[in-house]
Amino acid sequence: MKHSIYGEPYAGDTKYVALCRLLQSIYRVKCKQAIRPYVCRDRHYYYGNYIANGETSGANFLEDYIFEYAKHRVANKKSYETIGQDRLFNNLLSSQPMAFNLFCPLRHMVEHNREAATEVLRAALPKYRIARVVDVDLEFIPSNYEKLTGDKSAMDAIIKFEDELGRSCFIAIETKYSEALGTNEASNKELAVKVAEKLKCFNSDIAKRVENKDVKLTQIYRNFLLSEAYGIYSGAESYSLVLAPEIHPSTDREVRSLRDELNDDFKYKIDSLSLESFVEGVLAKCPDAYRSCFERFRERYLMFDKARSIQQSL
Repeated sequence: MKHSIYGEPYAGDTKYVALCRLLQSIYRVKCKQAIRPYVCRDRHYYYGNYIANGETSGANFLEDYIFEYAKHRVANKKSYETIGQDRLFNNLLSSQPMAFNLFCPLRHMVEHNREAATEVLRAALPKYRIARVVDVDLEFIPSNYEKLTGDKSAMDAIIKFEDELGRSCFIAIETKYSEALGTNEASNKELAVKVAEKLKCFNSDIAKRVENKDVKLTQIYRNFLLSEAYGIYSGAESYSLVLAPEIHPSTDREVRSLRDELNDDFKYKIDSLSLESFVEGVLAKCPDAYRSCFERFRERYLMFDKARSIQQSL
């Protein structure tokens, strides 16, 4: 089948996902990477967001040290971790490599210039009153997750810090790009409800609402429960944050659905922020050594007007 250098459209894409897919194919063309065919029984499909041999080329990553860290995580993957090798190296559209491209530079900054990392994250996340960044990690699942919630839903990133009162804190971050927050419910709803009741973070009728299917314990609920349980276990003040593009169609609705079920003492713990705002905050205080990486991140993932312009010409 004939297709443009940007690949062929996927029939199931919404207008928003089609823009994201095209923007990643624009990046692929810029990197001079061929499309890896998507093999189905009837024929080969040429979706522009797939590449081949990313495990050796590192084309899905914006810096060599990000690629090296990705390889390290795959080589040392723990049995309970959910890192997908092909997704990480060869799917340009996936939010997993996007999270690596966004947070590995911050992790690298913490290791080499903690004061700069603190200043950058204080500018990007002013709500959290960050006084000192302690650590930035990716695809984080507490090793004792089975005792906490029984759910190995990974935090895409976690920022550990001390706040202005000297308290240990962390932000559990979920990053979204083309996909919506997951609709898969907790595998053990009974246990999840028990955890929710123990934490006393939800309205008192949460068990009944889950039983009546008024509330589904989907990914955003599972992530929040794990964050809160880990906060109690580690003795840290916990926060949950969803990062997604401004035009992401479902983030605000999904965050609002969770917040509405929380009691008043916990509503402040869940929030959303646009990727555009986060990146602009980072760039406002970013050391020169990292500026190019975040500018390329913005160009690769967030320049939707570029995709719209090319879309009109196809």
